Amino acid sequence: MKNKKILTLQNSSKQKILNAISSIIKESQTFFIAGHTKPDGDALGSGLALSSMLRRMGKKVTHCSTDPVPSDMLFIPQANKIKITNKVKGFFDCAIILESINFERMGNIISPEQAKRIINIDHHFAYTNFGDVNYVVPESSSVSELVYDVFKNLKTVPTKQEAENLYIGIVTDTGRFQQLNTNSNSHSVTAELLKYGVNSNSLCKKLFSTFELPKIKLYGLALSNIKTAFNNKFIYIKITKEMFEKTGSSYTDTDGIINYCIAVPTAVVGCILKEEKPGSIKISFRSVEKFNLLKVIKQFDGGGHKNAAGCTIKADMDTAEKKLLKAFAEKL
Repeated sequence: MKNKKILTLQNSSKQKILNAISSIIKESQTFFIAGHTKPDGDALGSGLALSSMLRRMGKKVTHCSTDPVPSDMLFIPQANKIKITNKVKGFFDCAIILESINFERMGNIISPEQAKRIINIDHHFAYTNFGDVNYVVPESSSVSELVYDVFKNLKTVPTKQEAENLYIGIVTDTGRFQQLNTNSNSHSVTAELLKYGVNSNSLCKKLFSTFELPKIKLYGLALSNIKTAFNNKFIYIKITKEMFEKTGSSYTDTDGIINYCIAVPTAVVGCILKEEKPGSIKISFRSVEKFNLLKVIKQFDGGGHKNAAGCTIKADMDTAEKKLLKAFAEKL
């Protein structure tokens, strides 16, 4: 497909995009699959389901991640089989990149020159059409929904394990179907996946109601230091390296804390500032329905969705806090 027309939903129909993906999958034998750095439930679930399906089709699959699978996601079958690496050599018939604005967001594990064809599957509003075929649907709640479209177009029935992986992607990226990105298709696809034997009760218990003690300690310490600004419209928590060290928790143990910020009745924006390393603060945001985060955090080269986004500020924690408050002051 090199030197041919790049397929996007701006110049082609959804069905033509899916047909092109199906054709590439059928014609290819070696595949590279990776999601974004610091993988979440959607990147993991969609990637594992896709890898499993391809292997059932007799394909050779290299499924990679630059960062380890979060400890609370290791229960997912085959999650420990994902190759953790910064670089893979060789050439692939097809590279399928999930939830990434570009190869850098994937971690540059391979370069574009290492794949004959590139399929880009994403659901973020900030995206680039870097693939030969780009199935980018910002209205979708998750990439797992889009990967399920690939299953259906190939007329491939998912196994129970594949269905569970896709379910994990949807239920985590919609925040248990409570976030604003939840839509009718989220529920429709989930209903279909349940028919394949998904045990939603067991999965949700593992995902949302099972916590290691260090994570619980981090939650307690973080929530005891919650801060507010702009008449309690801006709710935020600063999580430092010292807090991780004191509780024995890891970076990924912060998942879910942000929900407490946006739970405050007066909250318009909630955010978590995490000290990733000295001089670098990773920030996650959530907002109420009418507040578009992307319009504010674009000055920090942030991205994501209107009501769920993130950015990184290269500064110490106090400086990052001041910059954030200044950015949101005029909007709140």
